[in-house]
Amino acid sequence: MKLIERYIFKRAGVAALVTLGSLAGVVWIIQVLKEVDVITTKGQTLITYLALTTLAIPMLILAVIPIALLLATVFTVNTLNQNSELVVVNASGASSMVLAKPLIILALICSLFTGFVGHFVSPWSLLTLKVFATEMRADLVQVIIREGTFTEVDEGLVFHVAKREAGGVLSGLLISDEREPGKSILFTANKGFVSRHEDQAYLLLKQGEIQQRDAGQDSPTIIRFESYLFDLSTFATKIDLGNIRPKERTTPQLFSPDPSDPYWKERPGLYRSQIHERFSEMLWPFAYVLVMLAFAGQARSNRQSHGSAIGAGMLVVTILRGVGFSAISAIKSDAGAVWLVYALPLSGIGFGAWFVFRSQPVMLPKPVQQRIDAASLAINNRTEALQARYWAWRRRLAGASA
Repeated sequence: MKLIERYIFKRAGVAALVTLGSLAGVVWIIQVLKEVDVITTKGQTLITYLALTTLAIPMLILAVIPIALLLATVFTVNTLNQNSELVVVNASGASSMVLAKPLIILALICSLFTGFVGHFVSPWSLLTLKVFATEMRADLVQVIIREGTFTEVDEGLVFHVAKREAGGVLSGLLISDEREPGKSILFTANKGFVSRHEDQAYLLLKQGEIQQRDAGQDSPTIIRFESYLFDLSTFATKIDLGNIRPKERTTPQLFSPDPSDPYWKERPGLYRSQIHERFSEMLWPFAYVLVMLAFAGQARSNRQSHGSAIGAGMLVVTILRGVGFSAISAIKSDAGAVWLVYALPLSGIGFGAWFVFRSQPVMLPKPVQQRIDAASLAINNRTEALQARYWAWRRRLAGASA
């Protein structure tokens, strides 16, 4: 690449990385806050909590990569225009490829990275997350040893431990089991001990009683015991690795599904949808870049006009992407909609390439352009007026404090 092309690539690349990191960080924080009950209610450690939320990052990155590339393209083009750098490039006689080439290379990098994450990393992380979360929910030992808390392990199954003593002794145990309709069983014990054997977990209850009440029964049936063995492993939800969703399978696995797979037998459209979604996702980075360059890749002397061009480009991209999501959903039930999944990004690529390679910007109809410019100018004037009032208030406040 030439010096100016490396300069543009560096500016766009840094903007894309910063935007990607910011968006991924925000989405990850939201995910972290959603899973905070892993510590507060499920008794898991901080390391388990971080591992659980980190496994969701590949899927989050897959969602924000196109947005980061789009915003980086807008930022780069707008900055170059405001600094009159686009004017200098055009005045030097350079072709539009001076601006387009580094951004297309950046789109290629994003496309390959999107493909790698979508085809391999994201399915692996989703499956690992599923196994990890299932094993975590099945670890009832970590749940029942939390003293002073009523914890619902399963719907209708509640554990409570009054105190945790030295040597792993649990005192004041209560287990309420109302999972079976019309039947209620209450276990109480003075002492309890948790033990493990291979993959099995047991709770040995000492000196307690069982109160069982059936529907329509006036008084409960009470059974006192000196010791009672409560099998915790019967409540552990085990994941069936043969029943994996299509989104949790890598692309090579989707191309050769197991004929006995329940998803393949009941909903083969899910396989078709996943395959075409992953491949079509690799086309969208090129569509984003070329559409934005078609609208805003040429130098403009009027800042409002350039802003409206960027807005129009983002509107076109948003419409294409929205229809693309609908097409992905459609092919789950209609295989004939596959062509639309690829036609949408390819139409954006073809549309943008037509104007970019001809060094001709997309021009809106004059009446529409005038209305957009007037609205942009009004918004800009209003914003400047609000800023002036704010700083005037700050000056008055500083003067009053002095």
